[in-house]
Amino acid sequence: KLPGLQFNNQKVEAAYRKELVYGEDHADRAQPATLNELFSRVRKNYFRLYFHYAYFNLTATWYGQLDILYNLVVLFPSIAAGKLTLGLINQIGGVFGKVRDSFQYLINSWKTIIELLSIH
Repeated sequence: KLPGLQFNNQKVEAAYRKELVYGEDHADRAQPATLNELFSRVRKNYFRLYFHYAYFNLTATWYGQLDILYNLVVLFPSIAAGKLTLGLINQIGGVFGKVRDSFQYLINSWKTIIELLSIH
């Protein structure tokens, strides 16, 4: 959904800018009613874009927080049984961190990916 919204954002912004440029050259262009209509489209699209980015960021943050707790959930039985030393827990936590960083590449790069997908 985000690539389509980003693509639509480029279209409505371009239409608004185009009308403003035509208004500089021709007095009959860029009438206030037309500009208000075009600007309302830009504004509406930005609100939709911000809403969906907020939803995505909320989900990504939630995933990141649960991902941090995942290694503790997996290791809890061994920790409770006293089979792991503190050094071993830290080493395993470091390994989980490296794997987590690798999996979060897409989440961290998603904004760039969306912008590239919106350029047909």
